[in-house]
Amino acid sequence: MAIEHASVSTDSGLQHHAASPRRNGKSLSVLLISLATVLFVVPLAESVPYVEWLLRVGITAILFSAAVVTSTRGKWIWAGSIVAAMVIPLTWATLLVDKPFLFLCTCVLECFFFAAMAVMIIISVIRNYLASIHSVFGAISAYLLLGLAWAVLYWGMIQVDAASLRFSQHSVEIDSDASSDEVVLFSRCIYFSFVTMSTLGFGDVTPATPIMQTFTWMQSVVGQFYMAVLVAWLVSEIPKRADPALAGAQDVESKRNTLPDR
Repeated sequence: MAIEHASVSTDSGLQHHAASPRRNGKSLSVLLISLATVLFVVPLAESVPYVEWLLRVGITAILFSAAVVTSTRGKWIWAGSIVAAMVIPLTWATLLVDKPFLFLCTCVLECFFFAAMAVMIIISVIRNYLASIHSVFGAISAYLLLGLAWAVLYWGMIQVDAASLRFSQHSVEIDSDASSDEVVLFSRCIYFSFVTMSTLGFGDVTPATPIMQTFTWMQSVVGQFYMAVLVAWLVSEIPKRADPALAGAQDVESKRNTLPDR
């Protein structure tokens, strides 16, 4: 009976681990769609009525799906759910309450949440999904989350201090409507964030305050580290995991090099 119970438990564990990648794969797809909505669709629909509602819907979907993607363990799903439950109401409250300090606090919380979820996705990719399509989706999602994290931070800082970012002439046209103004600024922050993280530096948008300059160079360093170190390492690891013989030979060589000399 004990052997049968152990066998059932083992089979159940195997089924759980088999189902987990499928569930996370679907969650990554939802996360990518949500990120595409916020980063690509919303900026293209600046003049569409009620686009600010679409922006909140996209951010809410990102918060929820990112929490699900990183919930490979019970404690993480509870932590992610609690933080998301705090941030989502604040995100919608900024649509109804015109308070710059509330807007800034919400953006800071969203920034930390997106950055933390990006780190968790990167860790999950390294541990579980090398040499699979999930590693590609995960790497793209983490990069977009990092760019979005800095973008919402810039967005909040502009709402408090409009002079923190300096736009060149005709680089931004803002309507008199407050909601349109908000979405236009968000689009420009998205543009500035990813231009900074990729270190293109066109010069049409520049940081004008010391704190904004500090966040800008920090993002540049993170962007370079991500592309030059993490992505390069991930690309080099995929062939090793795909070829077990090559991976085994490299493991033997690595152990041999770590043995003490006699």
